[in-house]
Amino acid sequence: MNYLYKFAPFLSAGIIQAALALVIALGWKPSAGVTGGIEAVAAALLALIVAAQSSDVTVAVVSGLLTAVGTLLVAFAVPHVSTGLVSAANVFLTALVAIYLHTSVPSRAAAAKAAKPAPAG
Repeated sequence: MNYLYKFAPFLSAGIIQAALALVIALGWKPSAGVTGGIEAVAAALLALIVAAQSSDVTVAVVSGLLTAVGTLLVAFAVPHVSTGLVSAANVFLTALVAIYLHTSVPSRAAAAKAAKPAPAG
């Protein structure tokens, strides 16, 4: 997991978000508002952790903010929404962000490895 975190921080955050959403949706049945709050806070915290490993901090923070706000909008703006739907929306948003940004924004470790010159020989 450490390798995945260093070289693919967006992907590792997406996996953690998906696991959290799955545990909340299947194992623990809080209200939609509580689910949205927990998953939004987790998205924001993971965005800060990803920002520490990402080569572009702004993109990491904005992507986490968009995921958190999207999850909160589904939890509080959609009438009669279930916990499972909030979790599914969170996983969908997280997957979109992780798939897109995994290929477009390299991690600091990957950028340093690419910039390192090959040994002469």
